[in-house]
Amino acid sequence: MKNKRTLNIKWLANSIRGIYVGILTGLCIVLFANTISLMGELNTKNPFAFLLLVPCAIVSYYVYKKVGEDFKKATVFAIDEIHSDEEQNLVNAHKKSHVSPFMGIVGYFMSSIAHLAGASVGKEGVGVQIGLSIASFAKKGEEKLLKKADTNKDYFLMSGAAAAFSALFGSPVAGVLFGTQFASPDITRLDAFLPCVLSSISAYFVSSALSIHILHIPYFTELTLTLGNTIYVGLFGLLIGLMSKLFCYGLEKFKEASHKIFKNQISNIIFPAFLVTCIIFANYLINKDFSYNGLSSGLLYSSISDSVPLHAFLVKAALIFLSIAAGFVGGEVVPLLVLGSTFGFTFATLLGLPTGAFAALGALGMLSGGTNLPVVCFVLGFELFHYDEPVLLFVAVAMAFIASGNESIYAHQHKKIS
Repeated sequence: MKNKRTLNIKWLANSIRGIYVGILTGLCIVLFANTISLMGELNTKNPFAFLLLVPCAIVSYYVYKKVGEDFKKATVFAIDEIHSDEEQNLVNAHKKSHVSPFMGIVGYFMSSIAHLAGASVGKEGVGVQIGLSIASFAKKGEEKLLKKADTNKDYFLMSGAAAAFSALFGSPVAGVLFGTQFASPDITRLDAFLPCVLSSISAYFVSSALSIHILHIPYFTELTLTLGNTIYVGLFGLLIGLMSKLFCYGLEKFKEASHKIFKNQISNIIFPAFLVTCIIFANYLINKDFSYNGLSSGLLYSSISDSVPLHAFLVKAALIFLSIAAGFVGGEVVPLLVLGSTFGFTFATLLGLPTGAFAALGALGMLSGGTNLPVVCFVLGFELFHYDEPVLLFVAVAMAFIASGNESIYAHQHKKIS
């Protein structure tokens, strides 16, 4: 009887935690997403805002030097803390580290100036950091209020991540799966399902009610389920998975090479920021637009509903590498979606296949390979892309995941310590 009562109390506590973490995260993510949208609009309306790239990179460098580079690693710390709760005997370099409630605040401001200048970064990375910071704040508040240290640290962190993802993409089911899987893709934390479900749904309704700015994928004609299309999509999924593996691997090696070339830290920041400025200016002189700036959601939409230059994915990949090397923060999920969609468009155009469908599948496949979260991306295909045909969608994200191996934008996901 006592065990049953204890279990009921834990379920009630986890339910309450999930709801208030979801509400708080939803409110903050609305502010964050709408701020990023505003910064993007300001960048577009002020043609030469890209000249701020070098000064903003310097500001970002000094801010993180002041607060500590660890403030960029909220997601890594959260993954390690979740792992440490999964395996009590875990020994790693970050065991004593924790997610600070202030990490999200710093990320909010640094991501805002990055988008004002037009750096090629996303928003979900910092968005998830905001969710994790709120979860950390809520955990500390509960411990102080209840004078109790055992407050399911990992449940808080997973709920914060789930709520942030749900609000950012308007995808409550994908948010739940993200929260329970992002730290350990090989394990679905069903024990955390209740708080993650409640936090994700709460954040979704709060953000929807407050008119959050999210991606709106245009209509496209889907592929029909045939043997031929299944083979095409399967091979394409393998290819896009290798592309995502190359992206993650290349990103890491690019940063390492940049650090070796420029021994001076300021030069290591200024040079890639200057190159981003040059590429954006060159594109403006040639095409009279700034379509590669910031999130570049226009490229995502055009690759699905219209057309983009065949080389678009190469230009965007270069800008993403350089922007991240320059120290700008934001995230890699939207950049992965843009890269995948533009590559899918190029692939389909060269082979005479339907461009819209392959652009959409390319976006989701690239994200699947880059995050090692195929089930999350499968559900995201339904919720965000409104994809109706499940088999080909699943084949695309599954093959991309298989081809990508363990390379991921989230460090320490597959870290196993005995």
